[in-house]
Amino acid sequence: MLGVKPEIGRLFGAQDFALGFAGTAVISDGLWTRSYGRDPNILNRSLRLDNDLYRIVGVLPPEFRHPGSTIAGNIEVWATAGFSGPPFQEPRRENRVLPAAIGRLKPNIDLRSAQMRLDIVARQLRADYPSDYPAQNRWTIEITPLREALVGNVRPMLVVLMSAVILMVIVGSVNVANLLLARASARQREIAVRLSLGASRARMLRQLLTESLLLALISGITGIIAAFIILRFALQFVPSKIPRLAEVHMDWTVLLFALLISLLTGILFGLPPALQASRTDLFTNIREGSRGSGYSRKSSRMRNALIVSELALAVVLMVGGGLLSLTFWRLLQENPGFNPSNVVAASMWLPVPNDPTADKYSNREVRSSFIREVLSHVGGLPGVQQSAMTTALPASGQLNSQEVQIEGRPPESNEGLTAEVINTSPGYFKLLQVPLIRGRLIDEDDGPGKQEVAILDATAARTFWPGQDPVGHRMRLGRDPKAPLTLIIGLVEDMKTDGLDVRSIPHVYGSMYQHPGRSMNLVLKTTLPATALEPQIKTQIQAIDPNLPVFNVRTMTEIIDSSVGQRRFSAELVGAFAIMALLLASVGIYGLLAYMVGQRSHEIGIRMALGATRARISRMIIVHGLLLGAVGVSIGLVLSVAAAPMMASLLYGVHPFNPLVLSLVPILLMLVVFGSSYLPARRATRVDPMEALRNQ
Repeated sequence: MLGVKPEIGRLFGAQDFALGFAGTAVISDGLWTRSYGRDPNILNRSLRLDNDLYRIVGVLPPEFRHPGSTIAGNIEVWATAGFSGPPFQEPRRENRVLPAAIGRLKPNIDLRSAQMRLDIVARQLRADYPSDYPAQNRWTIEITPLREALVGNVRPMLVVLMSAVILMVIVGSVNVANLLLARASARQREIAVRLSLGASRARMLRQLLTESLLLALISGITGIIAAFIILRFALQFVPSKIPRLAEVHMDWTVLLFALLISLLTGILFGLPPALQASRTDLFTNIREGSRGSGYSRKSSRMRNALIVSELALAVVLMVGGGLLSLTFWRLLQENPGFNPSNVVAASMWLPVPNDPTADKYSNREVRSSFIREVLSHVGGLPGVQQSAMTTALPASGQLNSQEVQIEGRPPESNEGLTAEVINTSPGYFKLLQVPLIRGRLIDEDDGPGKQEVAILDATAARTFWPGQDPVGHRMRLGRDPKAPLTLIIGLVEDMKTDGLDVRSIPHVYGSMYQHPGRSMNLVLKTTLPATALEPQIKTQIQAIDPNLPVFNVRTMTEIIDSSVGQRRFSAELVGAFAIMALLLASVGIYGLLAYMVGQRSHEIGIRMALGATRARISRMIIVHGLLLGAVGVSIGLVLSVAAAPMMASLLYGVHPFNPLVLSLVPILLMLVVFGSSYLPARRATRVDPMEALRNQ
């Protein structure tokens, strides 16, 4: 369906059908390379997943990536199953084993038509089977384009970064255009002489454009060489959650795109100076050229316009970089609701064998006993002060949303109530130093067979029992009306469990002894680094079960840093572009004023000979620069205000029209403009009137 052809071997076919998992597997090119050394005899070899043997029948090509979100990294192994036999439950409508599916639309069906047809199917199912699809649940089927599913959460960031790149290209190109215009102005006498000797204007235009294109081509090649050198280094700083990051490399498409952009900018920004120079007035420029002056008001106005546009774009980049940097700073100052210092986490997975009779962890009591045993073993390690377990680590993105039904309330009042459900072992909140507001915490007696208990965070209490004390009330988690009611025993402060940049949402913390899942996270309070503790953790856990994998051993600080990786990357990259734009703008205005001083030295000499003071000459140059800066900054602020709402989804705790950023950026840029204007102004005051007049 995805149009993939195997690198070697075959893909799944009718011969691989089974009610449960079939015994065949297809692996990725990466796994084939790392674990099997690209052995051509890989076919029909076996690998073990959850203690079940699978026969490798094919290897996928290196460019193939699983089209969907994953828990960590890329998919390495694909298996096929009928989902209607062990280890899956007996097929019933209330069992939702496929929360998502993928398909290809027929050629003549668009998304809207397909969605309308599926809406009819969902409506018919709700009517035919009301007990399995209750009306209040509004069960339906929604279509999402695959591209949107892949990049939807990072699209705003990528759009902002691409916009920053485009602005950076324009700022650099405007600077080059200004230099080309100045160079063409200085060559006005040469161009006038050529034209007077018979050269056509088209011939002069071609010559100047050729020079511009040659400059752009050399610059493009230089940039590509630099990109080859720094790409591998730069990718180390890119967050791993960006889709298809492993596919980022230099190829012919990238090379041609970069060269095309270079040539287009060479034409686009080289054309105005070339047109300006080719339209020169022969008599005037030969006469002015005889005095050595390449200054003209027309070319000066164009250079001023270019500088103003460059400053305006620099303001937009600086405002964007400032907003993102302020967002990242606010995130770093955000209180996570717990103390991550000296906390190390490790993840485990209890296998699910295809044969249920071989599953030694199928019993909830066995899993509960396993948790107690692990905590006992690991808690006794030297340097470990406290130990606990949880199904979801803070700021890790491990989410499990369930519906909430409050006891004693009519069904319509419970409609739409959901919470993130996390199960923990005793000692979890004490280890993370999460304050208890009222009630009690989960203890060792809250095990299987006892009254099911839960702790709410402050947001859940406000949402489900506004203005009331939830302790002592009961609620049901999930849709099953036969599920046991859960007693609320305590209330804790909010934790940023879903990430520092996620607004507070309701959380319910249950007992891991009562709801022991397959995926577990060990949390340790320790004075030892994660690297030193990792082998000891694996030794203790595998002493209980040698087949259990232990992975993702890292500090809680690293987990928090990873959760803000995309925002850090955006702030750093746009901030770097803003600094480069600021430097280019300062160089541009300095170059313009310095050129103007050089070209108008004759005029300055006359002014000084007629009595103009050095202070007045200096003030004239500085005021000219500040006037250009003020116009450019004003236009840039207008553009920034118009573009700021587009960044709203990337901001956290920062308004798109943040007054601090919108005031500091103009001040900073005007200071840079003043500094860039001061040096040419100082040079102008050193002009010797007699020397200037004699040289003309």
